[in-house]
Parts: sequence; C-alpha cells; structure tokens
Amino acid sequence: MRKTWITLLIPALFLASRAAAQEPVVAEITRMARTDIELIQRADAARMVVSESAEVTLDEFIDLACPHCSAFHLQRADSLAALVEAEDLQFAIRVYPIPRLLRGFQAAEAAFCAGALAGRAGFLGMLDQLNRHQEAWRHLLDPTSIFEAYAANMELPMQEFSSCLARDAMAPLIISDIRLAKDAGVPGTPTFVFNKKGEFTGDEVFYDSQPMSRFRDSIERVRQR
Repeated sequence: MRKTWITLLIPALFLASRAAAQEPVVAEITRMARTDIELIQRADAARMVVSESAEVTLDEFIDLACPHCSAFHLQRADSLAALVEAEDLQFAIRVYPIPRLLRGFQAAEAAFCAGALAGRAGFLGMLDQLNRHQEAWRHLLDPTSIFEAYAANMELPMQEFSSCLARDAMAPLIISDIRLAKDAGVPGTPTFVFNKKGEFTGDEVFYDSQPMSRFRDSIERVRQR
C-alpha cells in the first residue's frame, strides 16, 4: 500500500514543482500581454483625429511601402489635414500592407510603436520619416536598424521601441486594419473610405490621389445620405 502511495505522490510532487517553476514565466507573459494591450490602445488613439460633433468619418488606407502613398503624403497630407479640420471629420490612418511590396508590415509596426510611445506626434513623426526616406528601407531584407535610427532621431525611448518591434506588439492592430480593408473592398493604396459616423458601410470609396474637391463632394453626399 505504501509503495502505491509513494508511486502516486512522486509524480504529483513533480507536477507541483514544475507548476511552481512555471509561475514566474506565466506571470511575465501575463504582464507583457497587458503591456501590449495598453500599447495597442495608445497606438490606435495616436492615428486618429476624434471629433464628438463629426457626422462623417474618413479612413485613409495606406501601405507605407507604396510609392503612391508616399507621394500623396508628401504632396497632399497638409491639405488633407486642413480638410479634416475644416469639415469637422473623424479621421483615421489605417494600414493595408500589400505582400508584394514586402516591408509595409514592418514599417506599419514602426509607426504604431512610435505612436504608442509618443502619442500622435510620435506616430506622425515616424510616418513622415518613413514616407520621406522610403527608398532607403523598403527593399531591405531587415529594415529594423533604419527604423531604430528614425526613432533615435525622434528621441523615443529606444529600449521600449526596439522591444515593441521585436515582439510584433502591433500585429493585432495591423491585422484588424487589413480585415477592415477587406470588408470595405479596398482595391489598393491609398484608398479613402467615407461613412456616417458610427458606421462602416463604405458609402463613398475612391482610390489613389484625388483633388480636394472630390473629397468635399464625397463628404457632402455622405452627410445627405
């Protein structure tokens, strides 16, 4: 009887010991998960212009490795920002990395990590550097060192930024944007999607760079819907 009891006890003690050894690992994983949720929430807020009184939302879908998106940013970003303010829009920049352009996913992670750590100024600052110097990184096998140099230029906390990139902390936010782009039938980048606030039905969708008059026409049609 004693032999049977000991035989049962030894595995139980082993499992208890193993579980105790794993407790710090589980605790660390839980802590990192909570940290990443907070970072994702801050990154999501950093890429948005929120207006309580807005009737219309505008979502701009971009691929940071797309030359057309870079050209639009450099030539028209200020005009678009002015339109968002003048028309009282709720506005979000969303990412839709196209696989054949390779490094758009990593660049989106860099922009979101910067936003998570330094708010809207961090997001827009990284976005600007990525667009201005697109040819310096988009053909590289691993552009991480360049993204880290941009972060250093912005005086971001480097340990946190590098960790955010290394563990793909922003991947859930990017995947969410990709799914939203699929739902809206986004044909490519840049694409602009207009909706009544609180909805996402793709009331007005157009692709590539367009004159500001086209934006205003779409906004008015959505308002009158």
